[in-house]
Amino acid sequence: MTISGVLERLESNVDQLAESEARVARWILAHPQEVLGLSVRELARRADSSQAAVTRLCRSLQIGGYHTLKVLLAADLVRQENDTVYEYAEIRPETPFESILKGFAQGVQTSLRATLEGLSEDHLAVVSEWIRGASRVLIYGVGASAVVADDLSQKLMRLGYPVNHYTDYHLAAMATALLEPHDLAIVISFSGETEEVLELAALVKSRGTPLVAITQFRKKNPLIDQARLAFFVTAVEPTPRIGATTSILASLAVGDALALYLANRDAARAYRHLKNTEEAIKSHRRGS
Repeated sequence: MTISGVLERLESNVDQLAESEARVARWILAHPQEVLGLSVRELARRADSSQAAVTRLCRSLQIGGYHTLKVLLAADLVRQENDTVYEYAEIRPETPFESILKGFAQGVQTSLRATLEGLSEDHLAVVSEWIRGASRVLIYGVGASAVVADDLSQKLMRLGYPVNHYTDYHLAAMATALLEPHDLAIVISFSGETEEVLELAALVKSRGTPLVAITQFRKKNPLIDQARLAFFVTAVEPTPRIGATTSILASLAVGDALALYLANRDAARAYRHLKNTEEAIKSHRRGS
């Protein structure tokens, strides 16, 4: 079973790391359980590397720090222990549902914490300026990612920005053809491998428009290559799975963080638009 956590990141990126970081990565992959009880200094010594290399490894993997790495690693190991004969690891009818729910809650907490800790305020600042200067903001996601596109679009619209979101590729492609270099496109795909998303990303790039991706961190993620800037989502969930769970919640949290940054960057504007949109639907709320 593949876990979309730190072990998957290490496995998929170890060949692209600097040798000092790769030694640490290979030691973690060979001794994942032992790492949980080691300090940075002890891990560096056992991997025949340096404490600085451990820190750089966390940065290379887009992980907030060594503590977050161990939290993600623990979640990976717990899910491996809970693996069953079923192809879909979440289906465990022999396990009390209370235990299943508890494991799910831990996965959500771990994913949200790791994703938010990994967000760069500098990146939020850059994207917020792109949004503030854009005549059009296009948001695109398909399948489960469409939920994230819809939520982010609604939040940006309430803050007064000219945003449209699409789940139909043809409509998105036509809208993209109208984009200018001062506009912005935001695409959401956890895998980064959805064909429609990659085709649209290439079209955005041909327009000279900045492209922001909300996706997972992998060195071989093709969407990252297309994007001007990427926000990385950490998801602790099995593959295959019954449906996107923590990856969607963590992606939603990235959108929330962006909306919060924008609202606080221009509080007067945010307050004005939020009050106006609240007033527009007030009559449809009972008791208002």
